[in-house]
Amino acid sequence: MNKTLIAAAALASLAGVAQAQSVTLYGRVDVGFEYVSKTATGTFNGAPDQRAGAPTDSVSNLQNGGILPSIWGLRGSEDLGNGLKAVFNLESDFDGSTGGERFSGTLRLFGRQANVGLSGGFGTVLLGRQYSPAILADLGTEPRGFKESFSLLLPYALSQSPAGNGTTGNNFLGIFNGNMVSYTGAFGPVTLRAGYGLGEVAGQSSAGRTIALGATYTGPVTVSGSYQSIKGLPAAAKDAETKRYSLGVAVPVGDLTLKAYYSNSVGDNATGTEIQDLSNIGLGVNYAWAPANTLTVAYYHGKDKKFAGGNGKTNDIVISNDYALSKRTTFYAQYVHADVDANANPAGSIAADRFLVAGEKTSILSIGLKHDF
Repeated sequence: MNKTLIAAAALASLAGVAQAQSVTLYGRVDVGFEYVSKTATGTFNGAPDQRAGAPTDSVSNLQNGGILPSIWGLRGSEDLGNGLKAVFNLESDFDGSTGGERFSGTLRLFGRQANVGLSGGFGTVLLGRQYSPAILADLGTEPRGFKESFSLLLPYALSQSPAGNGTTGNNFLGIFNGNMVSYTGAFGPVTLRAGYGLGEVAGQSSAGRTIALGATYTGPVTVSGSYQSIKGLPAAAKDAETKRYSLGVAVPVGDLTLKAYYSNSVGDNATGTEIQDLSNIGLGVNYAWAPANTLTVAYYHGKDKKFAGGNGKTNDIVISNDYALSKRTTFYAQYVHADVDANANPAGSIAADRFLVAGEKTSILSIGLKHDF
């Protein structure tokens, strides 16, 4: 009888722990067929780049992350009582088309998120690697919601490189911030986000540090603004820095949502000389034309005043449709018309990673499937 009581007590204790803590395995696989009418080949600074090649034939391939990245992760929370919770998130990504690493070793196992924190009536405080508070603030106003392909997510990432901190352990292209302490709080219709990433360099408090700020107003319309500053590390000269500003708005009109977004990224090199002044404009409309279908039409314009005389421009048009086969599975089709001037900074184009040919017009067709679990 004593053994029975002891076993019952042990089971009750384990059940209590299970109820107090919740852990979720989650993820996504997104792979599609893609056709690019014209590409460039070659390298620039040791990596494939569209500025270093000549026009070639078209290319067809299976593309990872047509609309969202392929990822997997663990997240959870524990109820500490009095409205207070402990939270954590571990998140990694992979190439759904090959099963291998997506960024060839530049990201670590949990290179997207590896954080722990506390959440309550005051908001949420996180410690560790996490999404930039700046980019999270603008998700609702960027014309395509910062989709993985063919949105301003790519110019956002590429514009962080001049600081010399684009792909270090502290930062990955300004999107994933390491060594960061962040706060998120909701105040009525306004959500405020702030993060400070420590550079952790002895004697040089600003080297490698990140400051990210964001604010979102959600009411009859959605308005967002953000700011992010990344300082370079000593190996790339600690005086190098990028600063990025943005402002966006989304206006619902029946089944339509109209969006407008502006961003500007200024980058200084090792000597403090400004080498980048990249501005991007995005205009778009989302149309829920059926319960399971959303059509998006977006136009993007980019110009870097510091690149090759500052007269070159990028102009991109995207037409896409997402069809929800279920709550977890989406079939999508996308068409992109990309036009990059011969003297334009290709980093301003939403399709720059498809190795566009400078001075040429390129058509891209993408059809794929995304499944969440």
